[in-house]
Amino acid sequence: MFSFRSVLFDLGNVLVHVDINMFWKSLGFPSAEAIAPVVPEVRRWAMEYERGAIGTERFLVHLQETMGPSYSMHQLREAFQSIICHPIEGMEEIVDAVSRSHHTALVSNTNEIHHLISNATVPALGSLPVHYVSYEIKAMKPNSAFYDAVLAGESVPADSIVFIDDLPENVEGARKAGMHGILFTGCEALSDQLRSLGALVK
Repeated sequence: MFSFRSVLFDLGNVLVHVDINMFWKSLGFPSAEAIAPVVPEVRRWAMEYERGAIGTERFLVHLQETMGPSYSMHQLREAFQSIICHPIEGMEEIVDAVSRSHHTALVSNTNEIHHLISNATVPALGSLPVHYVSYEIKAMKPNSAFYDAVLAGESVPADSIVFIDDLPENVEGARKAGMHGILFTGCEALSDQLRSLGALVK
C-alpha cells in the first residue's frame, strides 16, 4: 500500500454546508423572479472576489452599487456571510483522526469573508494548519495554477497527496496534477475510502 503524506480537504459542502440562497433570504427577496435582475452582476463580483481580483471593501462597494443604497454595507456583509451555514456532522472527527498521522491542509475556492467566518465556526479547520485558498493564491480550482500552488506549498510528490472535493471537475483537476482525488459524497463513504488508502486508522 502506498504511503500518503498529505491529505487535503475542501471547505464548502465538505467541511461546512454552503447555501447561496441564504444571501437572498437574508436580504428579504421573496422569489427567484425578484432576484433575477441582479443575479448576474452579483455573481460577477463574487467571482472576482473569490479569485482575489478585488478585496473585501471593493467587493462590498460593488454589491451596494448593484443592490441599491437601501442596503448598508454592513447588511450586505452579514447577508453574504450567512451563505456559510453549519458544519457537516462527522467531518470534525474525520479531519482530527487523519491529522494525527498525516499532514493536513485546506484547499478551497473561497473569499476573505467566508474564510474568516469559517475559521470562527467550523471546528475541523482547527486541525488544518495550512490553508490554500483561492483569494490568496489568485487562482481557482480547477485551474492548474491552483494545484501548482498546492504542490509548491506541500513540497512532497504529487502522488503522495490525497485531495478531497465535492465537485467532480475539481477532483479531476487534482488527478491531472498527479494527486489522488476523492469525490466527497458523505462522511461514511469518505471514511471507507481513507481507510482503504491507509490514511485513516480507527
